[in-house]
This record gives sequence, structure tokens and C-alpha cells, in this order.
Amino acid sequence: MPLRVERLEDAVPYSFDCGRDEQNQHLHERAFHDQEQQLSMTYLLQQDGLTAGYVTVCMDALPLTRAERGPEIRYQHVGALKLAQLGIDTRYQGRGFGTTAVRTVVRLAQRVGDIAGCRYITVDAQPDLVEWYANQGFKRNELRQSQRIAEAVRYGRDPSRIPVSMRFDIRDYLA
Repeated sequence: MPLRVERLEDAVPYSFDCGRDEQNQHLHERAFHDQEQQLSMTYLLQQDGLTAGYVTVCMDALPLTRAERGPEIRYQHVGALKLAQLGIDTRYQGRGFGTTAVRTVVRLAQRVGDIAGCRYITVDAQPDLVEWYANQGFKRNELRQSQRIAEAVRYGRDPSRIPVSMRFDIRDYLA
């Protein structure tokens, strides 16, 4: 049976477990509520009648340094779709479902771009997932990350443990 992507329409069965407490808790306790409040939208990846994974997206504005913008972008903040949460059930990990989830977000960003302008997808990657996102085509957001590190230091937090701000240029995917 082919993989289906469907918008979340109700609570998800607690049998879903991606092995990460934060993502499990989001899907089970926050995703539907946040969607009802129009704060984010969650899409389920369905395989064989089971939830194999999910992605939650919301809007974002990405600050870019002059060097990151290059000569063609005049604005310091650029419209983006944020990949807020991604989880693949442990039973489906290692089978390409994470890549499928990212490609689903790329297609959503392209649709948003057709309506309101959207150049990037952003993600706040946990340090242990930075390499995986880089392999998906994401690059570090230098300005946003330096702002986060400064804030972490200011509040006495360990900067090596904060999520890493990354971006995916959807124009690269179209090329």
C-alpha cells in the first residue's frame, strides 16, 4: 500500500512512538489543539493504516546576514515555512520516511510560495540531528544561530545544547 499524506483531523492513537519524548508529546498532546487555534498544521504519513510519521509546520520569518542574502535579496527578514516538528515511528525508521516527510514540507512551502512568497524552510535541529538535516539539503542560519548562542550565554545556558537553526532554500530543490 502506498504512503499517504493526510492533514491531522483528530487525536492520534498513543501507539505512535518515534523514540523522542518531545515529538511524541507534541503529537499526542499539542498538535491537534495548536491546529484548531491555527498556530500550526500537522500532516500524518500513513502506511498500512498506521501513522508512520508526521510533520508539523507553521510560518516563520528568517533573518539573514548581508552575506547570507547575497545581492538578489534586499530584505533582512525573508518569508519561510518552519518545519516545527518531525517524527517517524520507530517501526518505520531507516526506510526513507524522514526524507519523504521533508519532501512533503518542500511541496507545502512551494504552495505557500505561490500564494504569499516563501523562499525557505527553517528547522531548529537538535544537535544530534544536524548532520541528518544537512544531508537533506539544510544549511545553518548563521545570524539566527549567533543570536541564540548570545542569548543562551546571557541566561547561563550551555550553547552546545541549544537547537541549531537551519534553512532549506526551496529554489535549490526546484533547480
